[in-house]
Amino acid sequence: MKFRIRLRQVLQSLRSTFLPRFCCVCGKRLRSNEEHTCVQCLLKLPLTRIKGQRNNIIERIMWDDVVMTQRANSYLYYYPQTNTCNLFFDFKYHNRPDIAVAYGKLMAEDLMDTGFFDGIDLLVPIPLSKRRFKQRGYNQSERLAYGVSLVTGIPIDTKSVIRAADNPTQTHLQTYERQENVKDIFRVVNAVDIRGKHLLLIDDMITTGSTLKACARSLILAAGVKVSVLTLGTSAKNKLRVFPDLR
Repeated sequence: MKFRIRLRQVLQSLRSTFLPRFCCVCGKRLRSNEEHTCVQCLLKLPLTRIKGQRNNIIERIMWDDVVMTQRANSYLYYYPQTNTCNLFFDFKYHNRPDIAVAYGKLMAEDLMDTGFFDGIDLLVPIPLSKRRFKQRGYNQSERLAYGVSLVTGIPIDTKSVIRAADNPTQTHLQTYERQENVKDIFRVVNAVDIRGKHLLLIDDMITTGSTLKACARSLILAAGVKVSVLTLGTSAKNKLRVFPDLR
């Protein structure tokens, strides 16, 4: 047993020497016992600390005339031009789906003692268009969902809703433009199998909620489902938004 432990330590040391790994936030070299993010950066992550509390800002972003989200949560605040941006860029644009899986696990572990996942039947990652999937090679939201599934045991559904249109990026659009940009871009193709179920929509980011609401609206109208939402990040600007109490 001692020999095996020592051998594992030697192999880890050799891997660290010849195949160095770097923190996805600050870029510094990781120690052998660190995964994806160094301890210092993990301690400094701009957590929302919402932890599934009711009537929170993410729930309020999602409410409209059709969508009344059951639960909603975001794990991090997204501040532009900070080191935290790097982890989003890495898993979204730099071929690092493993980072999305790791952070999917983190945001699930953050909620495990809150009852957030109680009654959830399926995890539904927001689908990519065929063109973007081909360019990227994976769907970052699906990788986040996989991390969540590893912690919760809830199965993933990638077949019931598809992206029927390849809309332009939302990044530089205003709220109304975002709403128009995602209009009718999702189509439910498996309504019978999900009718009446409680679905947890998973995405990497929520800003105005336009994309998530468009997907939720399609699912609710076609299959009569209950919808909850979980994202890795939300714009830090949402901390300053004021919402009416609709409940």
